Amino acid sequence: MSRPFSQTLTRFREKLASNRVQSSPDYLSLYSDRARPIESQFEFNRIVLILIFLVCLFGTPSACGTGQASADLFETRLAEGIKLLGEGRHLESVEVLNSAKQRAPHDARPYFYCGMALAQAGRMRDAASEVGEAVHLAPEQLHYRVFQAHVLEQLKQRTAAQEAVAAFQNGQTLEHLDLAWLRLLTDVFYQLRLTHEALKTLDLWAYHDPTDARIDLYRGQVYAVKGQVDMALSCFRRSLERSSENPQAYFEVGKILYERNQFPLAKDALLSAVREDANNPEYLAKLASVYLAMGNADAAIECLKTVEAAGLSAPATYYILARAYRRKGDAARSATYLENFQRATSVEQDREARKAEAERPMAQAQRELDHGNPQAARVQFEKALQVDPSQWEPHAYIAEMDLNSGDVQGAYPHLQKLEQIENFLIARYWFMKMDYDRARLYAEKVKLSRPANSEVRALLGGIYVQLGEKSKARQEYEEAVHLAPERADLRQRLLQLGGKPQSQ
Repeated sequence: MSRPFSQTLTRFREKLASNRVQSSPDYLSLYSDRARPIESQFEFNRIVLILIFLVCLFGTPSACGTGQASADLFETRLAEGIKLLGEGRHLESVEVLNSAKQRAPHDARPYFYCGMALAQAGRMRDAASEVGEAVHLAPEQLHYRVFQAHVLEQLKQRTAAQEAVAAFQNGQTLEHLDLAWLRLLTDVFYQLRLTHEALKTLDLWAYHDPTDARIDLYRGQVYAVKGQVDMALSCFRRSLERSSENPQAYFEVGKILYERNQFPLAKDALLSAVREDANNPEYLAKLASVYLAMGNADAAIECLKTVEAAGLSAPATYYILARAYRRKGDAARSATYLENFQRATSVEQDREARKAEAERPMAQAQRELDHGNPQAARVQFEKALQVDPSQWEPHAYIAEMDLNSGDVQGAYPHLQKLEQIENFLIARYWFMKMDYDRARLYAEKVKLSRPANSEVRALLGGIYVQLGEKSKARQEYEEAVHLAPERADLRQRLLQLGGKPQSQ
């Protein structure tokens, strides 16, 4: 089930490329439940940057009881921290905002912005703590509560998130929210499956902006969660009446019609979605399923060629291709794609298992920090890294501990790892944005420090394919296959480029 505000895969993957804060709340958009962690993080960064602008407009009054000179210095430090946050320099922003807290410890704003910075840095538990303090200091600031609920929902702390939004059960309270915060609150209600409250906020949004086609789109998604499919379909169609440039609404209509076995109508709706967002793998996969249901295996395969060539294949893509080739009587290719499907599913399950296993020592580390036991916390962070070395948060904590203690040499490997993780994720982001020159720049940086990483080499292979440099693409895929010989999908991409995997 896609989240409200996720109109297309391209949009929810989009992060602000520049360091400037967008000035319009209309850019507010959340990401799909099906999004992978990095996609989620990029979109969350985008939300935070927009909210910074809004809070600048509607910030809380500064704390009382400080002299004018001290107050001026506080405001200067606060502005500097906000500027660093807008530039994506998250930990530097936290440091400056922490110094601002020392000058005005009862002003909620530096805590709130600290929460934003920490959330962008991936330290969601710390973010929840900072935003919680901001809410404690300024309970009248309703947008603080909205953001607090959003962070808690991201941490899967459902009960705490529900408590945070309890203040909005009163319709009069909702009236005091700016429209952009109202949209974010709608998403929180949706994620918490508080469908009645989500519909109320959508009604209020419609009162303020009745012509916005997104309102009926999101209403339809809420009704779909409630199981009221006829109501959902009516909402999606009303959304399309307001705006035909509406790929997500076409997609939602196509899904419902497919489930009702109305395949020709489903095909028409999904073709409209794909025409407006031709590189969305979710739309293409559903269209391929419709073609298969209509007995057209060739059209289904053609649909997914772009997805596969771009390296965006999800497990469902492999499964559909396996079915399509079986329908065509090509048992060998069908078996290959079924193997890819099983492997991708297994990898996904392993990733989730590692994440769950790593969360236990992370939670224990947070408790140790809360009790003032940094050494015990460090032991737990190191345990988390043993489970999953690619986690950003424990590397950041350990590096910060080492720097605070003056152990620069000890901090360096963790800082290196942070840079590698960030560059790889940025490379993937630009690849998904189809800015392949920028993607190559970051991926090549990662390759310098991680030349024996099959994922990095495969990403570079996909980038060079899109840049038309097939020789370089072939070299990267050859190396990726050499590093991960069990990956049938990489062997397939290499064969498509005319390369020959080395015999193992």
